[in-house]
Amino acid sequence: MAARRLLILMLVLLGTSTLAAALVPEPPERQATTSSTTPPRTSPVPAGGELIRASLDAGAKPLETVRMTLGDQLALRVTSSEPAQIEIRGLGLLEDVLPLSPARFDILATRPGRYEVRRLEPDRRLGVIEVAPARDRQPAGGTRSPT
Repeated sequence: MAARRLLILMLVLLGTSTLAAALVPEPPERQATTSSTTPPRTSPVPAGGELIRASLDAGAKPLETVRMTLGDQLALRVTSSEPAQIEIRGLGLLEDVLPLSPARFDILATRPGRYEVRRLEPDRRLGVIEVAPARDRQPAGGTRSPT
């Protein structure tokens, strides 16, 4: 009996609050106090970047370099035959890798530089991501592979 009364009370409160919210008028729109218009924000990253897909093997000996320019997006996949952690220094990215589950990184190039891809424990460099300024962009060709 008490549960039924509580349920009825809750329904009445819900109905009352819904009705009150429907009857409250919307606040008037604020008018700008200044007449100057602010220019739209521009992104430091140029539009029209390319999607680059690359794979690194944590057990491979030769170091690979992935080259990209500002505005490009990198889909990086790192595989390993044993469990490890993969870090991209300078970007603050850290992912786990397992034999059947590669580490995946999705990176948008927003600033030029060289970023090392490293395996932690034992510390070992796997490759380098080089981001060049947009003025050095090569002709668009869709997907590029690491060189």
